Amino acid sequence: MKPVFLKLSCGPDGISVEGDSSYYHGNAIALADGHRNGVYSEWSWDGVTLKAGTCRYGMSPLFYYCGEAEFYISNSIPKLLELGAPSEWDDDAMAVFIRRQTFLGEDTPFKQIRATPPGARLTWTNGKMTQEGQAFTVKPQTLTRSAMVDGVIELFAQSISRRLPQTDEFYLPLTGGKDSRHILFELARQKALPKACVTASFPPPLLNEDREIAKQLAERLDIPHVVLPPAAPGSADEKRKNLATNFCTLEHGWAVPLFDFLHANTAVSYDGFGLDVFFSTIWYSELRAKLYKEGAFESLAIDLLGDSEAAFGMIFTPEANKRFNRTRAIARMTEELKKHADQVHPMASFQFWSRSRRSTNALTFCLQDGSLMVHTPFLDHDLFDFVYSSLPGNERSIHSEAIAIAYPDFNDIAFAKSGKISHAKSRQEKGFLLGLVPQLVSSANAPSAIMKIQVAVRIIKALLSGKNADISWLQPFLINYITHLESYPPIRNT
Repeated sequence: MKPVFLKLSCGPDGISVEGDSSYYHGNAIALADGHRNGVYSEWSWDGVTLKAGTCRYGMSPLFYYCGEAEFYISNSIPKLLELGAPSEWDDDAMAVFIRRQTFLGEDTPFKQIRATPPGARLTWTNGKMTQEGQAFTVKPQTLTRSAMVDGVIELFAQSISRRLPQTDEFYLPLTGGKDSRHILFELARQKALPKACVTASFPPPLLNEDREIAKQLAERLDIPHVVLPPAAPGSADEKRKNLATNFCTLEHGWAVPLFDFLHANTAVSYDGFGLDVFFSTIWYSELRAKLYKEGAFESLAIDLLGDSEAAFGMIFTPEANKRFNRTRAIARMTEELKKHADQVHPMASFQFWSRSRRSTNALTFCLQDGSLMVHTPFLDHDLFDFVYSSLPGNERSIHSEAIAIAYPDFNDIAFAKSGKISHAKSRQEKGFLLGLVPQLVSSANAPSAIMKIQVAVRIIKALLSGKNADISWLQPFLINYITHLESYPPIRNT
């Protein structure tokens, strides 16, 4: 997304202003009662007071730095750093990130740069900032299974009706999963078919079952189907992704070709983002539910953080391992887990307000420019609140049942099995790893959290062996991320 910013500085002659006095981004829909349904972020400066805010989800991110006599706000962390925001890393936040690949709460990689919270209401005037906002809660309701399924069907249809495209010249991203399929079927039912469906390819060794199933779905509806090649080998697209997603996720590099295609071919699209953690309960387990119920937050944090400490010991310098140690990560994770203890489904709530809001959201609301409107029907208020309040914490098949009942003519087309991996190592994967070697060697003398020469040697040995066991410890995207992050802020001309 194109960086937009506002820089306010207090001086003897008043407040100096640089950048954009107003900003809006999102897909909000005005309702009859005056409220807005959807996702958005915005700010306005009237010469005296800055007012900034986000929708109740906080999915379209804003970031800010508040100093003693200055205030910067932007949709881009790299832009804030270029403007002069302090670049000291947040060691607690990074301790979590390297283990979970997401930031918690309003954390960012940088100690003095913060994300705005959900439902943010931020003001700055005369050098003073105030801010409100937090994750919202819903009241639980007990329904029969048939009522839950009926509710999903009816409220999703309503959501799409609120977001019908104003043109048939649009492209719809389509996978072999549930969310984009549900969008396609309901658009078809409401006679709003896209010009074509488009499916991105995952880089090997991930299998591309999505492409085959998406093709079947498009053919059944007589819609052209475009298949995009995977991202090019190497780190170029990863670095583009890092900047576009504000260094807030290791994920989504595969999607760069998809958003390049959308930017070039359409002004509107749809994304299935929003309810997956409630529909699929991928992070749910009986153990985690038990730990939440017992208030054993530290034990839950330990379980969620996993154990890759041996790998970190081979990647990071001793100083970095001390800075980003596991104890820090457990403490920060424990603090955040406590905030969700009273939610209807604590584990799903934690995942939504941390991983979904701070990492998954970047695919939908950061890897795009301002000209592309991406509708997110699963974040419709009525639908979201119904699912959030109604589904039991261990339910895994409500969504697929709703799709089967609402669109029975397509029940013979299977769903893709997400995450299916081929054990054969690919030329693309090896190319990415090998591409890291010259980067590490050429910058070996620069201060770094990475043991660059040692890591480069390990990569070469692992690739020469060709054995899965030899390369299983490698975390190339994390290595690439850290070395890229260390290059910010860039050197500014004076």
